[in-house]
Amino acid sequence: MSQPNILLIMVDQFRFDWMSCAGTDFVDTPYIDRIAARGIRFPRAACNSPVCGPSRCSLAAGVYPHRVGNLENFVNYPSERATYYQALRRAGYRVAIVGKSDLHKGDHFYGMDGDLPFMYHLGFTDPHETEGKMNAAFRRNRLMSFDLDPGDDSHIAGPYQRYLRDRGLLTAFTEDYRRRFADWKFWNAWPSPLPAEHFHDSYIGRKSCEFLERVPAESPWHLFVSFVGPHDPWDAPAEYVDAFANKTFPASIGDDLDKKPEWIRKKSKKHSAGMSADDLNNVKRHYGAAIKLIDDWVGQILDNLERKGLSDNTVVIFCADHGEMMGDHGLFQKSTMYEGALRIPLIIADPREARAGTSDSLAELMDLHPTILELAGIEYSQSRLDARSLVPQLKRGTEPHKAFQFSELNNTRMIFDGRYKFIENHNDINELYDLQEDSHELVNIIEEHPGLAQRLMGEMRLLRK
Repeated sequence: MSQPNILLIMVDQFRFDWMSCAGTDFVDTPYIDRIAARGIRFPRAACNSPVCGPSRCSLAAGVYPHRVGNLENFVNYPSERATYYQALRRAGYRVAIVGKSDLHKGDHFYGMDGDLPFMYHLGFTDPHETEGKMNAAFRRNRLMSFDLDPGDDSHIAGPYQRYLRDRGLLTAFTEDYRRRFADWKFWNAWPSPLPAEHFHDSYIGRKSCEFLERVPAESPWHLFVSFVGPHDPWDAPAEYVDAFANKTFPASIGDDLDKKPEWIRKKSKKHSAGMSADDLNNVKRHYGAAIKLIDDWVGQILDNLERKGLSDNTVVIFCADHGEMMGDHGLFQKSTMYEGALRIPLIIADPREARAGTSDSLAELMDLHPTILELAGIEYSQSRLDARSLVPQLKRGTEPHKAFQFSELNNTRMIFDGRYKFIENHNDINELYDLQEDSHELVNIIEEHPGLAQRLMGEMRLLRK
């Protein structure tokens, strides 16, 4: 059989449990569910770093973030390190991206058409890279700078800003962001001044459909659709937010933070100070609205595949770079090793395989690197990777995948063995949780089980060799 097309849909800061196929009843995601109905969902999947840049670089390289040399945002991908995009291109694939890459985030310039030469070097043949969500209103090469002159191309950071400028919408968008950042609260939420059709993720969805319309059938393709939502700021279009107007969402995980490290206590206080229950519910309304908009575009992309007769030879993957705390333990965003930030949605649907359902494998985001290569029939050296292919789980589901999941940042790292999670916090107390008995991570049992903590720390050091 010919090499399949591979469609990778990534969302940014998307909780693993905010999909109806994952059992939630407070946000409906029929089109993401459509992918799950045809494939394997990995409910225990984790990211290898709960921050955008390191997570995406780890996927590109197929190794842990510390081997890439990236444990924080704004670090560019090393130009000398190979990517799976390059391997696909060498094998004859057309390799496209629409949306955020974060592979040269430190530059904060993406080209007026999203096609800087560095993206070709990384392996893309058809790049259309956009700004990320948080920095979409910032001036070129200057983070936290809103002094954009719509008439000066040297101020424009990327194609989405140019798109808004050409429609007379850039100033309103920039001023709205200026207002949000001037009095920044992690729980501030109000609708975007933009109509839904001009929202950033609508732009990405539309450009992705345009690629599918024009891509020739002469070679297989890999399309990386990289939505920037539902990442904060919480600014979904009003017509989507209004659909949740009377919705009361389930409570977040409350926590007295007993035996939590000091840096988490400080972070929680900073994130939740002054927040009411209504404020938190309002954030969730906007988060759910952003997810619904993305799900609608997922549906349009899938419909496009079917209309062009591509569905039977296109592997569809849905995933996120990391999760979102959404008020759990008083926290928002990511940058912690707790479940809300660590777990990600991961679904792989291969139309050539009849098997569908779920897998409890300890899958990691970077595992998509060898998975995609194997699906494409491309040989690779396992000895050079930390990642392991998930293809055996797609085909049979009986073979063991990994004994541990590992995730890391510059100040903390985590190992999980399927039941116990050990978190090492630099210059602070460490944590140990029994997720079988304490899925909300409320009781740090490290003092009661020092031997278990030592064993997991030892395994973590082996993974970092």
